[in-house]
Amino acid sequence: MPILLGAPYVPAHDENRMNSEGNLVEARERFLTERFTNLDVLLDQRFSWMNEHINEGDLVVEFGCGAGFSPLYVKKGNLTLTDVNQNEWVDKIADAMNPPFEPNSVDVIICSHMVHHMAKPVTFFHLVHKILKPEGRIIIQDLNTALTMRVLLKMMRHEGWSYDIDVFDENEVTNDPDDPWSANCAIPELLFKSSAEFEKKVPGYKIEKNELNECLLFPLSGGVIAKTPVPKLPRFMLKFIGFTDKILIALMPGIFAMGRSVVLKKEPISS
Repeated sequence: MPILLGAPYVPAHDENRMNSEGNLVEARERFLTERFTNLDVLLDQRFSWMNEHINEGDLVVEFGCGAGFSPLYVKKGNLTLTDVNQNEWVDKIADAMNPPFEPNSVDVIICSHMVHHMAKPVTFFHLVHKILKPEGRIIIQDLNTALTMRVLLKMMRHEGWSYDIDVFDENEVTNDPDDPWSANCAIPELLFKSSAEFEKKVPGYKIEKNELNECLLFPLSGGVIAKTPVPKLPRFMLKFIGFTDKILIALMPGIFAMGRSVVLKKEPISS
């Protein structure tokens, strides 16, 4: 547990200081109409790297697709967007905890900012192991609760965190299963801070990538779904900010790294 702001912080939804929380339709229409540069650069950073881990012709399934922005940036494979709610951009209604796909049928699973919303993340990894083809992959982009992230969350009262959980205990509930916007932003850090611990406690996966990223670009985006006003910046300035982010994260990841990219490769489970 961190020394500064390490205690659990769980704000209620009505404390949120951001606008349009959970309004996926509004968020999608706003972005597709305006293509706000700050957010476009952030989303490109979050999704475009995934193409390196996808082959042409792969069946790619995104669980919890939210506002459905991934096809704007993920150009390889045959992408199927799933969510628990029906929207015009959703290809298939799917509960990640009851995935409606045949065994050994999916090449790649994408989880973008959804693991920190899960009530039982390790159970999810066990369930989807069955539907992945041999050597299939789970590509994850999510939060990392560095100090700046915890400060930002507390300022905006948007989501919270708790380190007081055993994220690897499948009997422990890490979020409210009846609230799709319930969030424990510490979950990705607790799962992936140690690749060796994850591989030991969640058999059947090899971590191929575990990289920290995102700092200033995240708050300057104004938010993906919930919004807060920020000035529109030119691309050359956002590119410089992205370069600055890399330096800050390399120097002090525990303070500045607000995001994490992970790739899990399916391996046989030893009997």
